[in-house]
Amino acid sequence: MNTLSSLVQHGGLPMYINFGVSVVVIAVIAERLIALFMQYRINMESFLRAILNLIKNGQIDRALKYCESTKLAIAKVCRAGLLKANRGSMEISTAIDEELMRVMPGLEKRIATLWSLANIATLIGLIGTIFGLIRAFSGLASVSPEQKTAFLARGISEALNNTAVGLTIAVTCMIGHVILSNISKKLVGDLETSAVSLENYLVQQYQAEKK
Repeated sequence: MNTLSSLVQHGGLPMYINFGVSVVVIAVIAERLIALFMQYRINMESFLRAILNLIKNGQIDRALKYCESTKLAIAKVCRAGLLKANRGSMEISTAIDEELMRVMPGLEKRIATLWSLANIATLIGLIGTIFGLIRAFSGLASVSPEQKTAFLARGISEALNNTAVGLTIAVTCMIGHVILSNISKKLVGDLETSAVSLENYLVQQYQAEKK
């Protein structure tokens, strides 16, 4: 802890800024991990199977209540389709597509921000590096010869610490982006598959009732 405190104090303003960036990065990654893993509380395939069984038994109201019992993305999409189940194939399709467009951004939001934060942290680290080197070399003339080595070492240390911290934050952002993107893509793919299955089933049910 003392090392971290010393690192921030002797890193100059860029180090303080990057410390703030690191807090934002951790908050974004943690919030997205919690939000995305919450979507796995109910297996989408199992949830859809339960909905289809209720529809098959003519229990549309129970299916709607089941969807309303959770705020998961799959439940919202199923509810949108069920509300239009007796309105025709076009309305069913439109309702499901519209709800998909509403919920999918929620599965992907803030993930792309990590790339921007990675670039910001890297650039701030480089600015800190340049400031450290400028301070190290420009101040040499004002110190005694026996202090020059220590003064130069201190400035170079500050410069390299800024570089290291900036790159560490950037790497953390990239790793977080890869993990979160893969989770998000898997959720979006499963959601789209479930939406198509529900849409096809509701359309078939509607057409069968009209015959």
